[in-house]
Amino acid sequence: MKKIIAFMLAFSLILPMMSQKAEAADYVNLNATATYTGMTADIKELSTKYPGLITYKSLGKTVYGRHIWAVKLGKGDATVFYNGSHHGREWITTNITMEMLDQYANAYKNKTTFDGYNVFNLLNDVSIWFVPMVNPDGVTLQQYGPNAFPSTVRSSLIKMNNGSTNFKRWKANAQGIDPNRQYPPGWSSIEGPTSPSYKNYKGTKPLQTNENRLLYNFTYFVDPEVTISYHSAGRILYWHYNNTAENYTRDYNMAKAFSSMTGYSLVAPAPGGGGGYKDWFISEFKRPAFTPELSYAVNETNPPLSVIPEEWRRNKKAGLYIANEGKKLWEGKLTKTNYLITKFDNTYLYDRPGTQYKSTLRFNAQPATVIAEKGNFFRLNTVHGKKWVSKGNYVLGSVTSYSTPMPILLTEPLTLYTLPLTSKVTSSSAPAGEYNAVKSYKNWYAIQTASGVKWVQAKNVVLNYKPVAINKQIKLTTVKNLYTYPLEVRKTPTVLQPGTAKATKQWKDIWYYIETPQGNGWVKEYTAQ
Repeated sequence: MKKIIAFMLAFSLILPMMSQKAEAADYVNLNATATYTGMTADIKELSTKYPGLITYKSLGKTVYGRHIWAVKLGKGDATVFYNGSHHGREWITTNITMEMLDQYANAYKNKTTFDGYNVFNLLNDVSIWFVPMVNPDGVTLQQYGPNAFPSTVRSSLIKMNNGSTNFKRWKANAQGIDPNRQYPPGWSSIEGPTSPSYKNYKGTKPLQTNENRLLYNFTYFVDPEVTISYHSAGRILYWHYNNTAENYTRDYNMAKAFSSMTGYSLVAPAPGGGGGYKDWFISEFKRPAFTPELSYAVNETNPPLSVIPEEWRRNKKAGLYIANEGKKLWEGKLTKTNYLITKFDNTYLYDRPGTQYKSTLRFNAQPATVIAEKGNFFRLNTVHGKKWVSKGNYVLGSVTSYSTPMPILLTEPLTLYTLPLTSKVTSSSAPAGEYNAVKSYKNWYAIQTASGVKWVQAKNVVLNYKPVAINKQIKLTTVKNLYTYPLEVRKTPTVLQPGTAKATKQWKDIWYYIETPQGNGWVKEYTAQ
């Protein structure tokens, strides 16, 4: 009996541990060799496990048909971008970026803090884009050798490797071009091999490779506030490339913070260089960009698997730090507001303020509070988080809708509009007469017409027009003017002499519609007979 009790007690202690493990981020094996096929499988599994939080797409393919995957983590409109494995032998950078995806998504799902960061709030404001393996051909060649490629090119690959069949030193893509010597700034000044090689050959022109063109174009789409290009090795941090004076302090302060978190030494600014992703991003976007070199220095090979846990420990917080700094930079570019608008059209929501960021989500015509503006877009709080709508077809403030249509009298023809905006004029008009108004905005009224609900600008109108039918004689004791409608401005030239007249309608207490030999119309005030 005691044995049974002891077993049950032990099992009861194991159950919570099993439950905690089930909640742990364990879809990515941090300590396994990061292969192209393994990474691809992990990306697809993560997108399934975290729907709506992690999405992915192929930017295109390498010459040998491998996808260059881009993965989005987060739901915010601020963006940062991390990439890894520009170089074949530097695939531990893929381990680190994939572990970020795994761990950060888990913290978001469970609403737990991660090294002091509220990941749930942060990833609702920021989207982190990853390209974990920029150079999948180079990685595959470094790990598996030329047999992973068509037999027709194996001899040329060995030639690029200086005749060696050991590809552990391979950095280039499978065309023998170094992807981190392919970006435009400083390219013409780069020295090195003059033909395809396992490392350092810059190609015949910038952006010659599929890998570089795809990443170049994708960066413009993401429009990130900050980028990290992970490399190996040396535990140093590159952060500078001809940074402008106005950005120097900003970038240096971020670099110092990153260095403090990782223990990586800052590389002092120096002339020369160029051709790298960081160099291009700083030159083109005038924003912070960093190249951390993971691992202690190794000689012409990949860092060992044993170093990965230590590199993760150094970088796990730094990734969130960069995301948070990116958020600050993005928010500083927006015009913060807090006012009500009414949108009249059912439209698409945008993830960011630009036509290229249109989502599949819809926003129905309704009032909404604008919390920020940028360009031709409003930022709104929606059930899908912070999203953007275009500025068209809206008015400031709210529109009043009538649960019961309000009778309105137009005392003259009025131009019809599709919306209460002078730019939304139609070629039609509403004749003078009685209508039902279903909405109003300031001095605009939406009335029911034969062609549907249209808007008119109130001019010489009578609101809540509900004349009462009567049948009685009234006495005109003084000379009276005759009006076409019960409104002072609708006076006719007809003047009625004192006498009696038959009244058939009454409006309020002072207007009466009468029939006289001189014509029918409205008179104001009378003496009862």
